[in-house]
Amino acid sequence: MKKVLIADDHSIVRLGASMIIKECIADAGIQQAQTYDEVYDQLRRESFDLLLLDINMPGGNNIKVIKELLDIQPGVKILVFSSYEESIYALRYINAGACGYLNKTTAMSELKNAIESIITRGKYMSDTVKELYIQKLTTSKSSFDKSNPLYKLSNREMDVAKHLTKGLGILEMAKLMELSSSTVSTYKSRVFEKLNVSNIPELIELFKLHSENK
Repeated sequence: MKKVLIADDHSIVRLGASMIIKECIADAGIQQAQTYDEVYDQLRRESFDLLLLDINMPGGNNIKVIKELLDIQPGVKILVFSSYEESIYALRYINAGACGYLNKTTAMSELKNAIESIITRGKYMSDTVKELYIQKLTTSKSSFDKSNPLYKLSNREMDVAKHLTKGLGILEMAKLMELSSSTVSTYKSRVFEKLNVSNIPELIELFKLHSENK
């Protein structure tokens, strides 16, 4: 029996995902989690074959959680199922150790394809992510960064930028990311410098632009 953990703070998403998983894996043993604390707890208590993970849940929402989860259970296959734009975030999470990344706006049939791909081959890439991956492999870093300036940001800088676009302040981000306020301020300065923006509205517009163009 394949054991699957669905981690999402929306019950309707967990219900829909459960139905898709049962279509893919007839004898699947499915459990659910609504926060990262629950995910950590369940991974410590028992082994899972697949973790369907929403990255925007209470207690997490940054790229380092992938490593933390794999440190607890190295053998679990993680499929990130998120509302965040694939073209901006997918390669980062895959490079961090996830086996695949899928946007929630994708048809449910593609979620089925992703689950079957990970169960049978251990990996999943959508057409969008394949295109990005090939582009990254076949172009210079400077050319790749020019195609989307957000690629210039490190994972930490990307987390800070994402939180800034949501309206979080320095103190809120420091608490959420478990960093000092001065460290977060430094990351914020680097984000503005690398992206050549001077305020939050400009940063938000940049995120919108490079999401809409993909």
